[in-house]
Amino acid sequence: MDRLTAMSVFCRVVERGSFTVAGERLDMSTASVSKYVSALESHIGTPLLARTTRRIVLTEAGKAYYEKCTRILDEIEDAERSAGVVQTTPRGLLKVRAPVSLGHANLGRTVAEFTQKFPEVSVEMTLNDRFVDPAEEGVDVAFYIATAPKGSAEGASPIATMPRLLVAAPAYVEWHGLPAELDDLARHRCLVYTRGIAPNEWRFSPAGGDGKERAVHVTGSFRCNHSLTLREALLEGAGIALLPAFLVLDDLAAGHLHAVLPDWCPQARTLYAAYPQPRRSSPKVREFVSLVSRRFDFGTSFPLRMRDS
Repeated sequence: MDRLTAMSVFCRVVERGSFTVAGERLDMSTASVSKYVSALESHIGTPLLARTTRRIVLTEAGKAYYEKCTRILDEIEDAERSAGVVQTTPRGLLKVRAPVSLGHANLGRTVAEFTQKFPEVSVEMTLNDRFVDPAEEGVDVAFYIATAPKGSAEGASPIATMPRLLVAAPAYVEWHGLPAELDDLARHRCLVYTRGIAPNEWRFSPAGGDGKERAVHVTGSFRCNHSLTLREALLEGAGIALLPAFLVLDDLAAGHLHAVLPDWCPQARTLYAAYPQPRRSSPKVREFVSLVSRRFDFGTSFPLRMRDS
């Protein structure tokens, strides 16, 4: 038995959920696919797949073996690419973790674009604001938005600048007015996102780029660790909020929100991509991170809608 081929066949069966579909992808008969998987199970000495009339399910041993196989096959591809032996094409299962808010910023459209370009890749994405080391989560790449890298800087790369906007709903402006100066924010009802360092301290720089950064301490009428919930309260007129631009651009364009203190630019956040260490990223990971970087890097300016190209 060619063990590497058997491992590759096994992974494809798991990713496609079918011996027949895997065989079509591999240009191999269903019988040959089944033979490889059976030989692998005999070699290991335990069932890897539980076969039913309707679907294929990984056993506990199969789950652990599949994760190891994907990493081994990725390392082989990366080694061959580095040595210039072959030009690899992204393929296999790509496991991604991203913040919940990013899922509302055309991330699904970005995934669709990626899978259309690389049809040999299947994407499994989990949206979760809680950051855990990607090696512990068993994912290929984990995205998060912050002011600085979390954990080891070696395992994370900044890939995009994420501006934030200071905004309020017309109802709030009608009831409470707008702050005329930065210091006035301390006397307004503010909606505070509680994740991150010093959530009650909002930092701004002059819009023209000249001048010293200033910090304002705000008091929250509503504090929450979920930016989408804060946006809902914001639209109802609950207060002034400092939120990622991608969450409120459409609301601004539609007139549902007003910009507050437009002469001051809130401190931006950075979108990071974190990888399991010391494992190097595979072609599928590099291509996906590159696409996300292009689609979400607004830099210091941004349009009223997400870019389409």
